Amino acid sequence: MDITWNIIWKCAMTVLTGILLMRLSGRKSIAQMTVATTVIMISIGELLASGIIDNKIWRATAAVGLFLLTLVILEWLEVKSTLFQKWMSGEPVVVIRDGQVDERMLRKMRITHQQLNMRLRQKGIASLSDVKIGTIEVNGELGFEWSPHAKPATLGDLEKLLAAYHLLPANDNSPPLTSDKPQDAQDGPLTLH
Repeated sequence: MDITWNIIWKCAMTVLTGILLMRLSGRKSIAQMTVATTVIMISIGELLASGIIDNKIWRATAAVGLFLLTLVILEWLEVKSTLFQKWMSGEPVVVIRDGQVDERMLRKMRITHQQLNMRLRQKGIASLSDVKIGTIEVNGELGFEWSPHAKPATLGDLEKLLAAYHLLPANDNSPPLTSDKPQDAQDGPLTLH
C-alpha cells in the first residue's frame, strides 16, 4: 500500500513538474517542432519515466530541466543566426511548381503522390493546376501559393470591380449595397444608393 502511494505521488509530481518546465520552455505546438525539439521531447519522456521507476525523481527532474535549458538555448541561437537555423531546422522544399510535381524533390522528401494529394485535399486544393508553388515546410506541413486563376477574391478585389463599373462611390467607406426593406424582410433584389 505504501509503495502504491509512493508511485502515485511520484507520477503526479513528475507530470506537474513536466508541465511547468514545458510551459517555461515555450509555446510551440507539436506540429511546429523541429528535429532537435522532437529528440529533446522524447528524451524528456524517457527521463521522467525512468525517474519514477528508479526512485530518482529529483535527479530526473534536474535532467529534464537541463534538457529544456538546452532547447531554449538552441531556439535562441536559431533566432540569432540564419545559418544555424538552416542547419538545425532545414529549409522548405519546393515540390510543386506551376501545377507540376517535382518528382525528384518528392522522392527526396520520401513522399508519395497519394500523401501529397492528401495534403492538398486537406488544404482545400482540388487540382494541381491551382498551385503556383507548393512546399513541404520544415515542420512537414504543406505550404502553398495559389495560381493567379485560383486565388480567392478579396474584399479589395470586389471593391475595385464595383468601382470600375461605377457601382461604388469613390472614397466612400459605407457598404455599397443597401436595401429599402428592413433587415428581416429582404426577399427581393437589393437596390443601390
